[in-house]
Amino acid sequence: MIIVIFCAFLIYGCNPKQTYLSEKSGVWAVYDRECRKCHKVHGKGCIIGKFLFKIPNFTNTKWQDNASDSRLIIAVANGKGKMPGYKGKLTNEEIVDLVKVCVRSYYTPPEK
Repeated sequence: MIIVIFCAFLIYGCNPKQTYLSEKSGVWAVYDRECRKCHKVHGKGCIIGKFLFKIPNFTNTKWQDNASDSRLIIAVANGKGKMPGYKGKLTNEEIVDLVKVCVRSYYTPPEK
């Protein structure tokens, strides 16, 4: 039974599908093409990826608060862990926009 549940999570959580992002232009099209397969549309990553590759959950407020734009831009450009670097594949503007527009869009600041 546990194996069946595990397989269901694996199939559901790590199956890239066409999404509304594909229909958007600009940086979201870049996210859809380059980032979505690991980070997913919802920004949480897939269950297996979180544990095996330490894919961050972009919706996690604590993670967002501790991840500076400059650190994220460097990670996207040069790669980090299993994530490849995108310097040379993407323009500097696309890398900055991926962080400032896409990654940060998953952040909901806590209520004060």
